[in-house]
Amino acid sequence: MSQPLFIEEVTKRYGDFTAIDRVSIAIKKGEFFTLLGPSGCGKTTLLRMIAGFNSIEAGTIRFGETVINSIPAYKRNAGMVFQNYAIFPHLSVFDNVAYGLKARGYTKENIEKDVEEVLGLVKMSEYKDRQPSQLSGGQQQRIALARAIVIKPDVLLMDEPLSNLDAKLRIEMRSVIKKIQQNLNITTVYVTHDQEEALAMSDRIAVMNLGTVQQIDKPLEIYTRPQNTFVSNFIGISSFIPCTVVGNAVSLLGHTFAIKLKKQHTGEAILAVRPEEASLSITDNGGIPGRIQFATFLGDFINYEVELGGERVIQVNEYLKEGLAIKQAGDVVYVSFDHKSVNLFTSDGKESLV
Repeated sequence: MSQPLFIEEVTKRYGDFTAIDRVSIAIKKGEFFTLLGPSGCGKTTLLRMIAGFNSIEAGTIRFGETVINSIPAYKRNAGMVFQNYAIFPHLSVFDNVAYGLKARGYTKENIEKDVEEVLGLVKMSEYKDRQPSQLSGGQQQRIALARAIVIKPDVLLMDEPLSNLDAKLRIEMRSVIKKIQQNLNITTVYVTHDQEEALAMSDRIAVMNLGTVQQIDKPLEIYTRPQNTFVSNFIGISSFIPCTVVGNAVSLLGHTFAIKLKKQHTGEAILAVRPEEASLSITDNGGIPGRIQFATFLGDFINYEVELGGERVIQVNEYLKEGLAIKQAGDVVYVSFDHKSVNLFTSDGKESLV
């Protein structure tokens, strides 16, 4: 039976180094929750604390109402899917999936029933007698997933499970994992450094940096309204432009426009513009003049690097449509912003103003 997961003021230290600093997260029953961040941010350390592989220096972790801090890893009802699959090479597919059930003392009849059921769920029934060496990477990952969910865990933990797969297979497997998770309604904590993966799969995301949580929100909110420049820069692409704010007017590079602020601010600030939030014109439409430095064709759109005044370079995406003339390096253009979509931060980058 799946359980909600509560992480309350949790801390992990290695000597003088604090890997996890008073992190608190409440994960709902049946939620697909992702820990996202760069290498060294603490996301895998936190996952291993939930699993019981790392000790907890302070704080509490609960599965529902059960505090698990002092419960050994093998007694926590958690399923774990590792980055390197961790499949037993000497056991068949069936025996790999059955391993956890045998360790729990299930009868032979129940083992056969549960294993057959979960192999059907991951579409691997026809491979049950094969050895791991006879499987592709994607098939091995399906077996690792089947082994984790067959024990009916309170929480499913996944540590960058798709990082060893090629790009096309990663897209296929993230769909498989999400559909199975939804079908089982199992509370899932997923670790990745891949922003696209997190946005595509998650119900909510916690963006982490230096052992702390920077923002917890739904994928759309994380992308469109990041709470600070770290999140804005880590999720997708943002160009940052120093500006000045007076009232609701933003001034930069000799141009001023109005923007709706959630709190009053006067003085220096940082405007964050995503490539799809800017547009280009080859005629003077009142936009900021610039010069194209580089153009990259990416299939359905062209990404331009545009130098504005003061050697400030921003990225702009222009999506293909009939009659669109592809611009070349050296072309003079005029850049306009979608004032309702851009983000604005305090000059230290720590707080959103919109």
